[in-house]
Formats: sequence, structure tokens, C-alpha cells
Amino acid sequence: MISKQHSKPFIFILPVMLSAVILAGCNLPNGTPVTPTTIPSALSSPTSPLPLNTATVPAPSPTFIPSATSTPLADQLIFATGATAGVATGNLQAGQTRNFTVSAEQNQAMILILNSPNNDLILGVMNPDGSTLLDPTKKWNQFQWLLPITGVYTIQVLGAAGPESYNLTVKIAAPVNFASGSDSTTLSGKTVNGFVVSYAAYCKSGQTMTTSLNVPSSSAYLDVFGLASGPLLSSTLKVSVWSGVLPATEDYVIEVIPANGVEVSYQLTVKCH
Repeated sequence: MISKQHSKPFIFILPVMLSAVILAGCNLPNGTPVTPTTIPSALSSPTSPLPLNTATVPAPSPTFIPSATSTPLADQLIFATGATAGVATGNLQAGQTRNFTVSAEQNQAMILILNSPNNDLILGVMNPDGSTLLDPTKKWNQFQWLLPITGVYTIQVLGAAGPESYNLTVKIAAPVNFASGSDSTTLSGKTVNGFVVSYAAYCKSGQTMTTSLNVPSSSAYLDVFGLASGPLLSSTLKVSVWSGVLPATEDYVIEVIPANGVEVSYQLTVKCH
């Protein structure tokens, strides 16, 4: 009987103790620190990174920040039908850049002439693939080159220290093709809108080039230059017939220049022999 009387208090005390432990656990503060060694680190264990719960990480709102160095929009240069040249004029503020685009074929000759009152504006040219054809750091305001690929070229006009006006002439020479077995050809054309018409003929060093117009020099005259070697016939002479020995193997540009900027219909004969 004595053992039964002693067992009852023990049975009663045990549930009370368990309840106290449970209640104590429920009252732990939420910020209880956890020893770092109990949590694997993605930095210390690159082979077992912790998964990122993207659902609990809010995505940042997209924000557009205008950039002062962003590339300006380009104006497309479209030549009139039959023309090989286009002209763009305008004004630049200090440090401003204007971009122009023009379509051209591989191996066409491009000639650029940039005029400004102080002659301190400079040119840059980008290839269709985004690479540089003419680096603006060269500080050139004239450029002539045989284009490496077919596509849309970007021409940059870069401003100087102060506001300035500009006049940009872009020429894409039409190719002169000689028929198989022939060393001469005759081309018909018109100086559309009074613009110069440019042609490019590939000829060899030591050959003689002969060029002639079927109109008098009072209506139109010629100039001739090597794309790399430079001038052979100056337009200041105002002649409609010319012949000379070529100094290098390269493309030569022959230009028909209308007198007084008028439209002139003509035939141009080019011979390399």
C-alpha cells in the first residue's frame, strides 16, 4: 500500500515537467543565433551551393538611364536615280556627332569630302559589321577607299570646340567593267541634280589610260585620280579628253563634272591599254 501512495505524485509530476519543457521551447525568440558551422556555405562549398529561392527575391524594376555617350541616330543617305553622289549639310554644336548611313557594294570606291568654315570637323567611318574603317582619331576631313564588304556603312561627322556648319559630300563610284577581250568601254549618263558622276576602273601599272567625253569642256569636264596614288588630272584644267601612263596597279576614279552645276547628258569612253 505504501508503494501505491508514493507512485501517484510521481505520475502527476511527470506530465507537468514535460509541459514546462514544451512551453519553454515555444517561447524561444525568433532571432536566436545559429552557429555558422551548422549551415553549409555556397562560398566555402562551390560543389554544393545552396539553392536560390527566386520566388522570395523580388526582381528589380527596369530603369532607363539616358547616356550622354550613347550613339546618335543615323540619317540615311539616298542617292537620286543615276547619281553616284549625295550631299548632307547642317550644323553641329560643340562636341556633337552626326551619323549618316549609305549602302555600297564590296570593292566600290568611296570618296568623302567634309567642308566646314574652320576646317576642324573630322570624319569617322564604320564598316557594316561594326568595325572601324576610318578612325576619327586620325582627324581627317577627306577620305577615299575601296570598300571591303557589301552592306550599310556609317559615316560620322564629329564636331569641334564650338558650333559650326558643315557640308558633307559622299561619292560611291560606279564600277567600269571591260568586256572580255576588250580594253575599252563607253558609258552613258547624266549629271543628275548637277552632281559630279564618279566611275572607278581597275587598271595596271604602266598601262595608258585614255578618257574622253562627247561634250565640250564648256558643258562638262574630267578629273582622274588613283585611289591610292592620288591625282593624275586636275579638274582645274577643265578638259574633256585626257591620256596618261598609270603609275600603279589599282582602281582609278574618273569623274564627270558638270560646268556651273547643271544637268548634262554625256557619253564617257574609258580605255586602258
